[in-house]
Amino acid sequence: MGFLDAISQMGALEKKEGIEAYLKFPLEGEGRVIRVFLDVYDPYAKVLQVLGVSKVDLTDIVWKPEMVLKYLYRDRVGANTSWGFTPLHKIGKPKASVDGNKKEFFGETGLWQKEDKSYLYKIKHRVLADYEKEGVFAEGSVDAIMRDLPAMIMDVLDQLDNKLSHIVLFGIDNRQDFLYPGDIPAFVNYFNSKLQKSLDRGGISTKKKCALCRKEAHNTSTLDKIFKFATFDKVSFLPGLDKSGADSSFPLCYDCFEKVTSGRERVERTLTKTTSIPKVRIWIVPEGTGIGESERLEKLVKDLERNIDEEALNTLGEQREQAYFQRLAREEQGLIFHFLFWERSNSQEIVHLMVEDVPPERLARLERLWKTSMKSVFGDVKKGLNLDWTINSLYWTLDKMSGKNKSGKTVFKDFAINVIGKMLKEEKLPVLTFKKFVVSRTNRLMHEESKWEEKRQIILYSQVWVNFMTMLNEEV
Repeated sequence: MGFLDAISQMGALEKKEGIEAYLKFPLEGEGRVIRVFLDVYDPYAKVLQVLGVSKVDLTDIVWKPEMVLKYLYRDRVGANTSWGFTPLHKIGKPKASVDGNKKEFFGETGLWQKEDKSYLYKIKHRVLADYEKEGVFAEGSVDAIMRDLPAMIMDVLDQLDNKLSHIVLFGIDNRQDFLYPGDIPAFVNYFNSKLQKSLDRGGISTKKKCALCRKEAHNTSTLDKIFKFATFDKVSFLPGLDKSGADSSFPLCYDCFEKVTSGRERVERTLTKTTSIPKVRIWIVPEGTGIGESERLEKLVKDLERNIDEEALNTLGEQREQAYFQRLAREEQGLIFHFLFWERSNSQEIVHLMVEDVPPERLARLERLWKTSMKSVFGDVKKGLNLDWTINSLYWTLDKMSGKNKSGKTVFKDFAINVIGKMLKEEKLPVLTFKKFVVSRTNRLMHEESKWEEKRQIILYSQVWVNFMTMLNEEV
């Protein structure tokens, strides 16, 4: 309950109303948007009569808050559904060559109409077709779009950036201005219709007590619509029962559902670390526990969003990482924190670890001991003393020790998550196991790693971690 209460509090801070609570940005970082300008007889008609495509261009995703309504994006309810909430197709990171991208869009043979894995085939059958089926597009509109789109797509293939994720987004040409889906009433109505159907499980409406606010409501929904790791065929960190009892398992009234949905979107957008462990996302969710909790929580979240210090990690992957843990360790009583470690696998979300109710003083102690250990090994250093560096350096050290052994990297990834979990839970750390890992792989490190400075850094950080684990175990 603590985690869900915290997510709900985060959603309440957003003060979103209507469909905005259900929306998110279509990309999770920098990316590019292939905009398809539809030539429509009347952009504001209930049924859109599409005459064709007037233009295709390429632009960067815009991260202004008001754009979330314009993109009108929500994840599909499932990977294999033949419709989405938004006239949009994700293509991920494109190929490095025009020929490679041409094959992605048109298929190996170039006959995209018969290549069911090609982007153009998917756009027609998994994005656009349902708009005509549901009466949003007039009959013949999809054929008109697909008559013009292939040639116009060819004009932008040489502009794609293989380092950034891309999406294909359909809007309307309004005298050379691009009307985004959220600007188009017919698309908004379609979104609302699909949203309502996705929230309702059907059947006879009966009053249920909301699991969060405890109020009775006729219209309720369930957590699997928000968290894909909350499924009813297995018990996860959220309630899991047989599907026949899904309606009664942790029902949420629509007000609470909106808050939790909005809270998840804000956590993903601003309170997620993605560079500590490859592919693993760490959600950091604060929760107010005392008087004035709303004001304290809002101040913390805004601080984290606006004023996070960034520092280069140099040898630790040479990435820039936001200092979330460092900021949390500075917090006083009145807030606690929840941490969720998970990764995306296709359309699934796999939970590795969840730690609830972590007080800031525990984080402060971890940072204090880390500073002591760093200085005992490196001397009077100025960098690498905060708790974020602690978290980042663990996997980096283990990964470097594993060398080119791929199976070893998987083991060390699990080990790193386990150690971080024990740190946050205030449990004894496996210092002996860590020492065995280091000792058994030091010879391999010396032979495989060519740069002496890199070897030195890895060995020194191994010593820092041994010292840190030992000191922490003495205080637990």
